[in-house]
Amino acid sequence: MELTEILNALWRRKLATAAVIVLAAAATVGVKLSSHNVATGAATVQILVDSPTSALANLGQNTTPLTTRASVFAQVMASQAVLQDIAEAAGVPINQITAAGPYSGSGQVLDVVTPSEARGSQLLNEQRRYRLTFVAQQDEPVVTASVQGPSPATAGRLANSIFRGVQQYVTTLQQQTGTPAAQRVTIRQLGAPQTGAVNSGSRLTLAVVAGVGVLLLGLLGLLGLEGLRRRSRELATLERDFTPNFDHVVIDSGVGRSELDPRAPASVSAGVAGTERT
Repeated sequence: MELTEILNALWRRKLATAAVIVLAAAATVGVKLSSHNVATGAATVQILVDSPTSALANLGQNTTPLTTRASVFAQVMASQAVLQDIAEAAGVPINQITAAGPYSGSGQVLDVVTPSEARGSQLLNEQRRYRLTFVAQQDEPVVTASVQGPSPATAGRLANSIFRGVQQYVTTLQQQTGTPAAQRVTIRQLGAPQTGAVNSGSRLTLAVVAGVGVLLLGLLGLLGLEGLRRRSRELATLERDFTPNFDHVVIDSGVGRSELDPRAPASVSAGVAGTERT
């Protein structure tokens, strides 16, 4: 079909075309609203597991025990008890936060593949607005905390609250157990959180794709129906043009002759008369 024919066909079905456009717009808005939980902000902060006298500044201290302890902290930080302190420090409801840590006893690298059992529980928490990941660095007493949130600002605010929440949890635990000051683990934040935008156009892209898809499918359906309708009209016209007309011929079989209807065309009358003479 030419462009002019397509436009004419859509104009003849303008009500149906308008309905398709409305459905496409509704699909665009619906997908955009349903994808509000897609994280568009990210932040990263590093937490140092240290001693009161700072093992990093003292060559006489062995950092290996602190590296092992950092692996334990990476798992503890993902627990509900620590998340509660982090949520209070950030002013975020705890039911809006989900967290994951390493899944073996030792620290994992950032690109570790998450086991299927752990991934199953993560999928159930995909609707939460904030996602935290704690990973202990290999051969270093450092835990890297990654945050995904609705925006870079909110993700950075939550990342900046991780240190305060973990410190509150550790301090409370040390006070409850009466740990001597010289033997207490010291938590230090290594600089301000690094923030950035991720998936910034994913929500709009999904909405546009959904709207265009519905629009194309709807218009193609209308054009298909219009094509079938036009083909039916053409077939009906062909059948009408090629159907013989015998309404004006009267055959009298009782007397063995044919009589012509005076309303019959001359060609038909002549043909029938010739047949009688024969």
